[in-house]
Amino acid sequence: MMKNNIGISRQLIITMAKVSLLTTCFSLIFGYLTYFVAIEFKLVSLEQLNSEDWSFNFVDLTWILLVTLCGSLTSVYLGLKLAQRFIAPLNSLAIAAREISLGNLSVRAQLDNPSSVAEITKMINDFNRMAEKLEISVNNASIWNAAIAHELRTPVTILQGRLQGVLDDIFTPDKALLKNLLNQVEQLSFLIEDLRTLSLADNQQLRLNLESVCLSDVITQSVNLLQDRFDQAKLVIETNLSDQACFFDRQRLEQILIALFENEIRYAQAGILRISTQKKSEGLVLTIEDQGPGIADQHIPFIFDAFYRLEESRGKKNGGSGLGLSVVNAIMIAHEGRIEYSKSQALGGSCFSILFKPDNLNKI
Repeated sequence: MMKNNIGISRQLIITMAKVSLLTTCFSLIFGYLTYFVAIEFKLVSLEQLNSEDWSFNFVDLTWILLVTLCGSLTSVYLGLKLAQRFIAPLNSLAIAAREISLGNLSVRAQLDNPSSVAEITKMINDFNRMAEKLEISVNNASIWNAAIAHELRTPVTILQGRLQGVLDDIFTPDKALLKNLLNQVEQLSFLIEDLRTLSLADNQQLRLNLESVCLSDVITQSVNLLQDRFDQAKLVIETNLSDQACFFDRQRLEQILIALFENEIRYAQAGILRISTQKKSEGLVLTIEDQGPGIADQHIPFIFDAFYRLEESRGKKNGGSGLGLSVVNAIMIAHEGRIEYSKSQALGGSCFSILFKPDNLNKI
């Protein structure tokens, strides 16, 4: 384990030092053994060794060959060990990079030798994490491109058809038609923003501008903004709000409330729509309850998935894209909060509960 924590350059220096040390040791050991055997077998005499004749003899050559052979074998062995620890994982990294550049995003660099140095291990792990994120991003991009094309096709086609009808004198460009066209453009704008929010959230790029926001003020403003539509849907608003502030992205908070209120306007039955906030141990809870039909049990696990509609015809009839609740869920996750669905005990319809974590709360 300690060996793995040593850097590449230090390991190379240590390996070269080992080669030098072992070669020196072999030189001394084999020198002693060679001359000892030579004297024992009378291949050379002590007088010859003590003489001033420095010419090479058979024993000298034998010693040099043994030292060279053992030094070479040691160098080869250590070189192979180094290659196994350095070159093999780097080759695997190079092969994986080449495959990914050719479009095979599922390839990962392999680390077969657990004794590889820490720097190479970290580099391969970082590369694999990057490759995984790249694969997820590309897959998400493909999914989102198809989804965006599908969701935008219908409203754009309707808008195009009505504008073409005006040009062909099929429709009279009166105030009612222009207002209808403006509503179509606004719905298209909301759809584009929802798609953008989900795409950023999926790629972990949703930027938040956190500030202290009075929750009751934002709720009141959002209700007032949609009051005419609440009246058309015959929804009577009841509120029980506390003066609690939270650190939240105000624009995203408004987006959450509009999405939830739009959902109520589309699907809730005429009657009471109750909006309340309550401080609990786990944080501040915002609840929105209605007297609608509620959601069947088989649909509940999927209601926060993008593009999920309880019934395809129901979504089309009411103009829903299946994005509203998934956008709310994505924004709450980005704020480290959550949204939950349950059956309203008081009103009998749907109950959406939004939890703001305690760290994001403060008292005004």
